[in-house]
Amino acid sequence: MLSTCLQQPAVIGWNFRPIVFGLVLSGVLGIVGCTPEALEPVQSVAWYKAHEAERVAMATKCHNNPGQLEKTPNCINAQQAVDDIAMGR
Repeated sequence: MLSTCLQQPAVIGWNFRPIVFGLVLSGVLGIVGCTPEALEPVQSVAWYKAHEAERVAMATKCHNNPGQLEKTPNCINAQQAVDDIAMGR
């Protein structure tokens, strides 16, 4: 008896490609998000007003690297504290 039923070989690799791609992409995005700026605690404007040394240090750090740090929460809060103190608020 001859079998006329043709079976295609199972291609396991193609079925898992989207899963592997998703895992690799998640890992890359997770590593990229772990910058030193992302790991430091976010301080409030009031905190920066009360801590002069830290306020000056953060404002200087942000001023020296505005392309990378200007939009970070600590830079925004430290600069707002500097502005508020300069305006007498």
